[in-house]
Amino acid sequence: MRKAVETLAALIGGTVVGDGRAVIDGVTNFENPLKGHISFVQDEKGLKALEKSELACIIVPRQVQQSSKILIQVDHPKRAWAKLLRELFPAPAYPGTVSPQAVIAKTAKIGQNVTIEPFVTVSDCVVIGDGAVLCSHVHVGENVKIGTRSVIHPNVTLYRDSELGSNVIIHAGSVIGADGFGYVATQEAHEKLPQIGNVVIEDDVEIGACVTVDRAAIGSTRLGKGCKVDNLVQIAHNVVIGPHTVISAQTGISGSCKIGSHVTMGGSVGVGDHVEIGDWTMVGAGAGFPSNKKVPGKQIVFGQPARPYAEARRQIGAQLRAAETLEDVRALKKRVAELEKKLEIPQ
Repeated sequence: MRKAVETLAALIGGTVVGDGRAVIDGVTNFENPLKGHISFVQDEKGLKALEKSELACIIVPRQVQQSSKILIQVDHPKRAWAKLLRELFPAPAYPGTVSPQAVIAKTAKIGQNVTIEPFVTVSDCVVIGDGAVLCSHVHVGENVKIGTRSVIHPNVTLYRDSELGSNVIIHAGSVIGADGFGYVATQEAHEKLPQIGNVVIEDDVEIGACVTVDRAAIGSTRLGKGCKVDNLVQIAHNVVIGPHTVISAQTGISGSCKIGSHVTMGGSVGVGDHVEIGDWTMVGAGAGFPSNKKVPGKQIVFGQPARPYAEARRQIGAQLRAAETLEDVRALKKRVAELEKKLEIPQ
């Protein structure tokens, strides 16, 4: 890379404290402070931890004034670090061409500067917006709509009638719009309940690898604007997720749940059907929600079943002390027995 500190500061709108002409060899993170590189810290405590490292420069909050390192002062260090990475390592450019090895239905409508790589299948009545990208082995079912500048990575399957907004990113192996898990139980068998709805993914959503989003039984399964979904997440039929919610890996959301906006869900969360989680709620990793649970917004919950932070913390603390408490109970029972024996009156 080899760029001057003052050049990097200009890219992120920062102020240099120290030698702005010093040359930086690369960008790294807090956990891997390489010699001659630049990283970031969120506060003075983080800066103190890196003072003895071989980093050449650190991006810091504006209130940090002094260090043995060269500093770049900014309002939001992590955002500035992320912007620096985007500026120095931009996303790959796509050619805006259609491979002759792709299979495209005559009724499909393809926008300008669309990239379609080899072995893509585009079915009837598909609409693809300008600048979109379909990587190799993507399958696009009938009546699918893909917005402008959306990128669909290899081996993604978009079932019929799915609707994707602009700037959507779907990573490899994900399946959008498969049938929801709907059956009518009888004494003889489980009869399939037709899944005639679709999936709607709004603008600026990013979906990780091997995610499944099921079509609605009736209506739409919907992911709101700006949602970010990690790898290996299951989103069932008729789930509605509000804007800017973040869902971590291995989370499973059952049918007809309503997840609010700006919700943060840790890894391996299990959500039963018809659960409602309010806006701005933070859900701890491994939390579990029984069916029909309603969780108010703006709180932290975790545990199985999920409870508010203070309550769950007391419960876990009690569980951790259970063995000690059992020993105390046994000792007390023994002592009571001894006292009772002493109090016995001879016949």
